[in-house]
Amino acid sequence: MMQRTPGFPRDSEQELRVPIDALRQFVVGLLVHKGMFEAEARIAADRMVEADARGTYSHGTWALKRYLDAMDAGDIDPRAQVLTLREGPSTAALDGGNGLGHVAATRGMQLAIRKARETGVGAVTVVRGQHYGAASVYALLAARDGLIGLTTTNTGSPTVAGYGSRQALTANNALAWACPVRNGPPIVLDMAVGETSWGKIAAHRLYGLPIPEKWAWDAEGRSTTDPNAATTILPAAGARGFGLAVMCGVFSGVLAGGRFATQKKTSPFAAGSEHFFLALDPEHFTDRETYFDEIDRTIQAIRAAEPADGFDRVRVPGEPEAEHESQAVTEGIPLHRDHAAELAELAAAAGIEVPW
Repeated sequence: MMQRTPGFPRDSEQELRVPIDALRQFVVGLLVHKGMFEAEARIAADRMVEADARGTYSHGTWALKRYLDAMDAGDIDPRAQVLTLREGPSTAALDGGNGLGHVAATRGMQLAIRKARETGVGAVTVVRGQHYGAASVYALLAARDGLIGLTTTNTGSPTVAGYGSRQALTANNALAWACPVRNGPPIVLDMAVGETSWGKIAAHRLYGLPIPEKWAWDAEGRSTTDPNAATTILPAAGARGFGLAVMCGVFSGVLAGGRFATQKKTSPFAAGSEHFFLALDPEHFTDRETYFDEIDRTIQAIRAAEPADGFDRVRVPGEPEAEHESQAVTEGIPLHRDHAAELAELAAAAGIEVPW
């Protein structure tokens, strides 16, 4: 039965479960130890732990060590200030100050939401940001506030092959949509422009599993199933994924005043990331109840569809992640034992107790 996001392996014998609140406070402690203000550390911890709870492990606390290492290297400023560069009634351009990406990204979407409440549309860019984790958690900020949310990001140097080329030409940019519904979890699309994410490849390496064919090439440009040999990810659906990658780079990179991936030659954190956030208030376009009525009919039609072989039922986009989150709330977030051990090492160095 396909009940989880394809590509993330699971094995309960290699995992332990940690309560959500305990993991969140643990992350706050590590970030504060590195110099972040507690309020901003809580913002970042909320976004990371939500990604874990929704099953997007590669973009949650799995990435925490990379962020802390980047702070030590001086590529991420734990005390960065988010500044406003330009602002209009429906738009704004922010400077993230090379701080932890989750903070500027959260403030970017929150500002887009406030503007959409006033004018119907809020669009905000962030330059000098950093990797912001799972795109869906920002789109969900809008959807849970009754708005339609969109975000995309322009990350580091090229790691995804251009369509028709053996050369990496784009970053593995992410994009996410989230739409509010009358009852139940929002409709959510969260995807990268590549066939997979580097985090999913790392997850297969962690669990000792091969990656599917046609996910990635090795250094010689050959298809590989070895997660240790993967050097270039293939674009999702060929030309479609490549086209999405370019457009994500335009909206979040070029529009923000940053550089497209082909111009980024340094490490991902040294190069930085740029982001784009869009919020739309349905009430400025149609009657709210009319909107919800049609969304309800759409969800009912999807769920009433006959499932294909190997599926127990047809799910609305974002529903598997919502099911995972619901289970995590009651049973805790499953952490791979090696990931838990890595976090424990970080805690020992910081003098922080682990909640497991």
